[in-house]
Amino acid sequence: MEKPIPQRHNSIISSGTGEVMKRAVNKDYLLAIDVGTTKICVVAARRNERKAIEVLGVGIHPCSGLSANGIVDLDEIVESITKAARKALSQAPGVDIHHAFVGITGSFIQSQNTVGSLVLSTHGRSVNQNDVELSINGAVNKTVPKDCLVLHAIPRWFRLDDTPYIRDPIGMEGSMLEVDIHLIIGRQTILKNLKRCVTMAGFTVEELVSQSIAASESVLTEEEKKSGVALVDIGGETTSLLVYFEGSIYHSETLEIGGEFITRDINHYFQTPMENAENLKKYSGSSFSESVDPEEMLEVIRFKNRRTIVVKKRLLSQVIEARVEQILEEVMRVLRARDLLGMLFAGIVLTGGTALMDGIRDKAKKMVKRDIHIGYPNGVVGHETIISSPIYTSVIGLLHYGFERRDAHLEMYGTGMKRFLQRTIRWIQERF
Repeated sequence: MEKPIPQRHNSIISSGTGEVMKRAVNKDYLLAIDVGTTKICVVAARRNERKAIEVLGVGIHPCSGLSANGIVDLDEIVESITKAARKALSQAPGVDIHHAFVGITGSFIQSQNTVGSLVLSTHGRSVNQNDVELSINGAVNKTVPKDCLVLHAIPRWFRLDDTPYIRDPIGMEGSMLEVDIHLIIGRQTILKNLKRCVTMAGFTVEELVSQSIAASESVLTEEEKKSGVALVDIGGETTSLLVYFEGSIYHSETLEIGGEFITRDINHYFQTPMENAENLKKYSGSSFSESVDPEEMLEVIRFKNRRTIVVKKRLLSQVIEARVEQILEEVMRVLRARDLLGMLFAGIVLTGGTALMDGIRDKAKKMVKRDIHIGYPNGVVGHETIISSPIYTSVIGLLHYGFERRDAHLEMYGTGMKRFLQRTIRWIQERF
């Protein structure tokens, strides 16, 4: 098993899917827009005098314009972004924020690990920043299909001749330089249309960001990333899986299954309206039916004549449990197929709205036989009673990601690794 080298967050290289700094940006104010398959979540924030991220406003609006496979209703996405943003910004009077970091998910986003190499000299010479840039460019250039854009290119480690797992090869002597990177790419047409949705809503996209990358910024600790951890973000129609080991991303994948499937199961099985099915899932059901009193009953509203029937609460929980098992089994299938289970010494972190379901931690622990805990967003102040829920993991992570990316942009003319990484960003923007 190859061992990736820990990489700092500023080693994440991103594509030209944004319009960074085209007009004046107040670097201390930021809008995070999380585009999901069931809702749009927008958070307005600033970095206050103590350099802490302060949430100024939060807005959510239902949206079914994006499916796991792509955009199905562009106008609905635009309208939902507009309404969610209006609500968030209305809580911050006098604040005018136009630039946004946008979180996205779907099966149109794919990832893979790839290697780029560069012959330095048959006799050997010192590695410089341009060499590192060329090796990364080579890996991206040979791997990315013409119909795709790069969301993230994340260097995991470098090899110089026979020496692997080098963090920073600049200044070292050798004949052959290799770089191992984790690529996250998306279909060009879908990404451009998502960006267009945000633009039509009146905002400038600074960057499109994988939701799993964003979520990891708000719930995972550096110690967990080093020890080995899997982040499972259960969304509406998708579940995002992100695995860290030795501080670096080892694998990421989007599964076409999520919490909305549970709602539809309840809707179909009990012939109840979707709104009622969602409420039953949230407030009455459990994903661990063994813990439910077999004699407890509850009322369910049916479609026909809106009449009410009485059913056993355990039956509802069994319907929920069956789909939760399928979601977790899909996650386990990927972890086994990629031989990743053995490296999860810090266990598995569940997040997203479905992570709030009663009994899901116990169910997952029984199935996976690993330490399981629920990931809550952290590292921000303001509106704590609202944004402390796993529902906001991705959008709060976008705030962390966005402010760090802006800091890196301001340092792009400095020295060392940050400088060449920012030069590579510009190359990817031009090429992809």
